Amino acid sequence: MSNHNNEEINRKRKIFHTLEEEDDDELLKLSLMTPFRSTRPRIQARENLKSLPPPLTLENLESSSLNLQQRTILKPTMIPKETIQRKRRNSLKLKPMSGNAKEVKIETITPPFPWATNLIATVHTLQYLLSKQLFIISGDVQCKRCERRYTMEFDLQEKFVEIGSYVMKNKTFLKERAPLIWMTPLLPTCQFCKQENSVKPIICADKNKINWLFLLLGQMLGCCTLDELKFFCEHTNNHRTGAKDRVLFLAYLTLCRQVDPTGPFHR
Repeated sequence: MSNHNNEEINRKRKIFHTLEEEDDDELLKLSLMTPFRSTRPRIQARENLKSLPPPLTLENLESSSLNLQQRTILKPTMIPKETIQRKRRNSLKLKPMSGNAKEVKIETITPPFPWATNLIATVHTLQYLLSKQLFIISGDVQCKRCERRYTMEFDLQEKFVEIGSYVMKNKTFLKERAPLIWMTPLLPTCQFCKQENSVKPIICADKNKINWLFLLLGQMLGCCTLDELKFFCEHTNNHRTGAKDRVLFLAYLTLCRQVDPTGPFHR
């Protein structure tokens, strides 16, 4: 009986030891499968977290990006002062004119009359003409009624005083417009058929040979066409555009100024 009990006790001990060994094996497997955790890495991680910069908020992100842009974009580039001055100086210079630039040339002609100069639409001064004993100014005319052609003469001093006095008195009131008496001039009476207001001046087709002084003294510049008056203004540095009364006024004023440069015949 006692032997049987001892065997039973030994059998139970073996079973118990076997179970302990199996538990140890399972614990060993679990320990190998799960990583070993230590407290030191956690301490180091906390220290690393302390050393990291604070998290970026929206304001910090914008300010940091702006600072970066300012560093990259607003970084000044030093330019030598001589280079800046040279560029400014060159920008003020005008480009040289090309070879196609037109040169202003004063055209001269053979004087068509003793009282005309070698410049187009220009006459001599009163002082010059009197010094040359040119007291009479003549021109060709034709009667509209009998169609007779002949030469008409005007006294230089007498006629110029007449037209000059009229211009001097009325220049301000005319306002650079020719009056009706200039636009439709009263023509002389024919010395053959005695027809009044019938003798008109013969104006040469060649504009360079128009007898401007004769037309001025006879107050017959209004017999010229608009094209002929514009031709006069073009060659006497006058504005040649506009209505006939304007260019006709300029023709009268300019011719009076040519005859008497010191008189009150400036605009």
